[in-house]
Amino acid sequence: MLAACTIVSRNYLHYARTLCESFLRAYPDGRFFVLVVDRPSAAEPPVVERFTTVWVEELGIPDFAAIAFKYNILELNTCVKPSFLAWLLDRYGVDRLVYLDPDTFVYSRMVEVEAILAEADLVLTPHILAPIQDQKRPAERDFLLSGVYNLGFVGVNRRPGSRAFLEWWERRCLTLGFSDQKAGLFVDQKWIDLAPCLFEGTRILRHPGYNVAYWNLHERTIDRDGGEFRVNGSAALRFFHFSGIDLGAREQLSKYQDRHSLVQRADLRPLFDGYRESVAASGVTESAKARYAFDYFSNGARINELTRRVYAAGLDKFAGADPFDASGPFYAFARARGLLSASSGPPPVVVRPDADDVRVRTIGLVLRALLRVLGPDRYALLMKYLAHISLLRNQRSLFWRE
Repeated sequence: MLAACTIVSRNYLHYARTLCESFLRAYPDGRFFVLVVDRPSAAEPPVVERFTTVWVEELGIPDFAAIAFKYNILELNTCVKPSFLAWLLDRYGVDRLVYLDPDTFVYSRMVEVEAILAEADLVLTPHILAPIQDQKRPAERDFLLSGVYNLGFVGVNRRPGSRAFLEWWERRCLTLGFSDQKAGLFVDQKWIDLAPCLFEGTRILRHPGYNVAYWNLHERTIDRDGGEFRVNGSAALRFFHFSGIDLGAREQLSKYQDRHSLVQRADLRPLFDGYRESVAASGVTESAKARYAFDYFSNGARINELTRRVYAAGLDKFAGADPFDASGPFYAFARARGLLSASSGPPPVVVRPDADDVRVRTIGLVLRALLRVLGPDRYALLMKYLAHISLLRNQRSLFWRE
């Protein structure tokens, strides 16, 4: 029997519930597990769920406080994935296990994955199976940056080769699971480009009904055959990954792409309408408001990105101390160097720079002036240094003299 799991913080529990319900419809006797990367709230009454809930600190990850502090919510949710998979294999004796991102919906049994995991150690799905010919997003170059395989899905089992893979992947994720594409890193996903090279038991699943999502819709269409959804007219739809969905924007397909809309792709309308209804019935209003526990010091001050990256650059300086402790050495260090946020509210929303923004145009004027002052060779050298130092973890020398 195939078991499944996902990972969320409390603000995404409505997605986990929706995914769980869809999986259990396909596998009525199956088991579903949810890792909650957060802490329980004493103010909220416990909820009886159809899945088995695991809180992240139950995994017993060594020096977890340091890991939870150096990573933001995206990084931590993704980088504990191999630890969770290994923990489930040990704790529950699961023979075949798949991970699915929470914004996924299962439409039929994953019989191909079940067959693969009966004889192989690991199964992956590529982002795309056909070339992209236009200039829209995402392009092939995006997959060179973020990873060839989408880690919104991965299948493992109890074979020794699978365990060796998980141990390798876990070490990389817990140490270098940053979202720093300029440094060749993208959370848990980019590492998996190496998996087919390093682990002979890896299988690449090319079935078009798996991990259908905005990044491969240029090569896949959806139609309905009776009560079942089909991909490209023949393959059964196993699961659709609604990555980047905005539940309130009913014509938008995903905020991460500009290639398709639901106006253009009428074949996708039944999937998206049905999914929105399912999520709405899963408590979206309540869970979406939940505050992420690892975003705050013990005194309620918000932890910003710069604070996390400086801490990651100086882990050895604060070994053994709880970085979340507002009476501890790291908080005192951060306060003395002006690293703390003035507000305890949510961080500002990151948007793409607008070329017409007066701030962007002012920076352009400064750079052109620098070019005239420095000359082309020294200007190019300065840009290379700025590219290096723009990775906040590379700013260690600004805070410590070695």
